[in-house]
Amino acid sequence: MFISRTMKNTEKDRNDKFDIKELLEFERFCRDNAQWDEMRKCFAKDSHIKISWFEGTGDEFVTASQNMQSYAPHKINDTLIWVHGDRAIAIMMATIQIRKMIEDVEMELQSDVKLVFHTQRIYNIWYIAAMEGIYDKDSLIPVYQIPVEEFSKYRSSYASLSYALATEGYKVDSKLPGRDCPETVVNLYEECTKWLYAEA
Repeated sequence: MFISRTMKNTEKDRNDKFDIKELLEFERFCRDNAQWDEMRKCFAKDSHIKISWFEGTGDEFVTASQNMQSYAPHKINDTLIWVHGDRAIAIMMATIQIRKMIEDVEMELQSDVKLVFHTQRIYNIWYIAAMEGIYDKDSLIPVYQIPVEEFSKYRSSYASLSYALATEGYKVDSKLPGRDCPETVVNLYEECTKWLYAEA
């Protein structure tokens, strides 16, 4: 079985594992941050995706993700990779986090999953050839045990954090970048781009 301890990595192994890890984390980042064109570049043409709510090609998966109603970001824990020539298997430990209204109650769904990737080097570039989920456990709990009106003065993207810090006397900036104000995220990325490409 491929799951065995790697006793020694060559320099080539380390480089391959770094490239694969970056590929997988970049794909998840794009999925969670609506970078659909870049996400599409991560999949091989004949790739196959099979998860709880979707089965199809990588290209179809990007389109389906773009059309998904719920925002479902991923918290990534660990990624392990086994390389054999131009192929590799990777297992990513992650938690899917979905917040949505269910029967007029705002709920938080957390689903622990192992994402199993087949990756393949094609013309010297690593791509995702397949992805499948192994589901460990999940929970569905109300977001607010405290009266909801206590949270109404805070931004939805970090209302609970703001409320908790306020109880300790902190004043939280209400203009931070967040998904509920997309322009703040765009502005931050633009600032990062200017800094990255500025002449030293």
